[in-house]
Amino acid sequence: MKLLSATGITKRFGGLTALDSVDLSLNAGEIVSVIGPNGAGKTTLFNVLTGFYSVDAGAITFSGERIDDLPVHRITKRGIARTFQNIRLFGSMTALENVMVGRHCRTRSELAAALFRTPAFYREEREIAHSSLEHLKSVGLGDQAQTPARHLSYGDQRRLEIARALATEPRLLLLDEPNAGMNSQESGVLMETLLRIRREGVTLLLIEHAMRVVMGVSDRVVVLEDGRKIAEGTPAEVQINSQVIEAYLGVPAGSDA
Repeated sequence: MKLLSATGITKRFGGLTALDSVDLSLNAGEIVSVIGPNGAGKTTLFNVLTGFYSVDAGAITFSGERIDDLPVHRITKRGIARTFQNIRLFGSMTALENVMVGRHCRTRSELAAALFRTPAFYREEREIAHSSLEHLKSVGLGDQAQTPARHLSYGDQRRLEIARALATEPRLLLLDEPNAGMNSQESGVLMETLLRIRREGVTLLLIEHAMRVVMGVSDRVVVLEDGRKIAEGTPAEVQINSQVIEAYLGVPAGSDA
């Protein structure tokens, strides 16, 4: 079943075309990776899909509904969550509190209940704390729930961002370089985590430079260069694509240069 469809996506910044008529589709339950050299437009694509940037041309539909004109918070409530290339956590707050922040986009309590601290408000806060702890456990951080985010290792902060994004109850999760800063053991744990998240019914779109992760978890790989999509296919197909080899190595495939 088609979950997301982006057609002809174009984004310009002055005279620079960061995305040039890019098409992207995701089926429910897939893991798709977006790769490409630095400056290829990968993070710009994420920013467009999640409402941080408006499109200059093209259309984005999610579950059959146009979302390219919606603000970030409304896109999140429809079931799209993301992490960022540069970690964005509340450093002085605990890991559990950071995840609870993500979960609050699904709260039912109204402003009056929060102001007057009604029993219903406290009941919902307990439910949020419980579900947030479960998300921490799911990424291997259950024993770090009360640790301030700034005291976590870089790899653990990456996993905390994933837990916070999961707390929004997404159907589509966009991860911007989730493997950054991780050692080989942490990468292995990350791959297991991504596959488990998919098994739980969440579709995943990754930006990733670690080819071990890309080849190990992806159903399909999309390759961008200079804002254009130059290749798409299975990991094995993309790995031997001559345009991809040239984009990464700077020489045509088979060249002696």
